[in-house]
Amino acid sequence: MLLRSAGLILPSFILLCAAGLLLPITAQLSEEYQQILTLTPYPLAIIVALLGYGFNRSRILFAAVNLCGAYWLIQNGLQTSLNQPDAFVLFSCISILLPFHLGCIALYKERGLFTPVGIIRLSVILISYGVLYLIWSNGSLGLYLANLPMMMLEMLLHEYYLSQAAALAFGLGLVPIMLSFVFRKTYTDAALLASLLSALIMLSWFHQPMISALFISASMIALAISVVQNSYQMAFIDELTCIPARRALLDKFSTLGKKYTLAMCDIDHFKKFNDTYGHDVGDQVLKMVAAKLNQVSGGGKAYRYGGEEFTLVFPGKSEAEALPYIEQLRETIANYPMHIRNQDRPDDNEQGQKMRKNAPETEIVSVTISIGFCEKTPEIPDPMAVMKKSDEALYESKRNGRNCSTAVHYKPKPKTQKRGHRKDYA
Repeated sequence: MLLRSAGLILPSFILLCAAGLLLPITAQLSEEYQQILTLTPYPLAIIVALLGYGFNRSRILFAAVNLCGAYWLIQNGLQTSLNQPDAFVLFSCISILLPFHLGCIALYKERGLFTPVGIIRLSVILISYGVLYLIWSNGSLGLYLANLPMMMLEMLLHEYYLSQAAALAFGLGLVPIMLSFVFRKTYTDAALLASLLSALIMLSWFHQPMISALFISASMIALAISVVQNSYQMAFIDELTCIPARRALLDKFSTLGKKYTLAMCDIDHFKKFNDTYGHDVGDQVLKMVAAKLNQVSGGGKAYRYGGEEFTLVFPGKSEAEALPYIEQLRETIANYPMHIRNQDRPDDNEQGQKMRKNAPETEIVSVTISIGFCEKTPEIPDPMAVMKKSDEALYESKRNGRNCSTAVHYKPKPKTQKRGHRKDYA
C-alpha cells in the first residue's frame, strides 16, 4: 500500500525537487530567457486543459484553469512591492483562492466538462479570478485593505508572506486532497497534492525571482504527466486484479528475445465457484490468484488474459527452467486457505479474525489452477503460436484432472496436490 502511494507521488515529487534546484539558476538567466520562462505556464496550461478535455479528466482541466488564473494575476498585478495596498490585497486573496479551489477540485467526481455540474464548477473558478482581476484593474482593490480581517493583515507585521488566513486555507485544502489521495489512489490526486505543495512553496518564498513561473510550470507538467499515467493505467492495468492486462501482454510480445516460455493459467471450476458463492466472492478469488501469480519468481511476469485466465511470461527460460517456478506457484495457490466471508461478517479485518477464532465452522475452501506452458522453438517461432500451444497444453491439464502443469515439449511426471479437510472445488 505504501509502495503504491509512493509510486503515485514520486513523479510529481521529482518535478518539485527539480524546480527547487533550478530556482537559483533561473535568476542568473538573461532577460530574454527569463521572458520565455515567464510565458511558459500559459502554453502548458493550454496543453493540460486539452488533455483533460480529450481524456475526460475534468479535475485536471479545473486544476489547470485554477493555476493559470492565479498565475495570470501574479504576472499582471504582483510585479511590484507588496507594500502597495492593491498588491497586498491581491496577494492575500490569491493565497486563499488558490488552495480553496484545489481542495474543492479534489472532492469532485469525474462527471464531464460540458454538463450542468461541470459548467458550474468551471464558472466558479473563472468568476472568482475574473472578479478579482476586474477590481484590481479598476485600481480599487486597495480600498478593501481596511476591511480585511486581522488574520489576513498579520503578514504586514512579520517577515513572512503567508498570513494566518492563508495558512488555514492551505491546511483546509490539504484535508480533502489527502483524503482523496488515500482513498482513490489515482495519479490525478497525486498531481493535485503536488500542485498544492507547489503553490505553498511559491507563495511562502514569493520574494524569489521567477519562482511563480517555475513552480506553476512544474505543477502543469505534473498534471499533464498524470493524464498520461491514468491513461496507461486504464489501458494496460487490469482494474480488478491490478496486474498488467492483455494489452500489456501483447505489448510485451514485441520485446521478447529468441528464448522464452509462456504459460497459460486457468482457475479450476471457476463458474461453479461463482454459482455457489456469488460473483463478489469470485472477484476475491481472482484477486487472490492474481496476487499469488504476481509474486512469481525466476524472472517471470504475470498478466490477466481475460476472465479467469492468466498468462505467465518467462523471458530467457526454457520449459524445463520455468517448470520449478510454475509448480511453486501452483502449489502455493492450492495450499492457500481461503476463508469464505459470511454475509453477516464485518468488513473490519480485526473483527473478522475474532469471528473466525470464535466460529470454527467458518467455511474454508481451496482454489486450484491448471497450467499449460510452451517455449519458443524453430517450429513455434512467434508469441501468438507459443501462446496457442500453451492453451492446448492447458486443456490437457484439465483432462488430466486439473491442479497440474503440462508442458508442450518437456514431460515431467504430473503431480497432484493433496488437500486436507478443506472443501475443494477443483
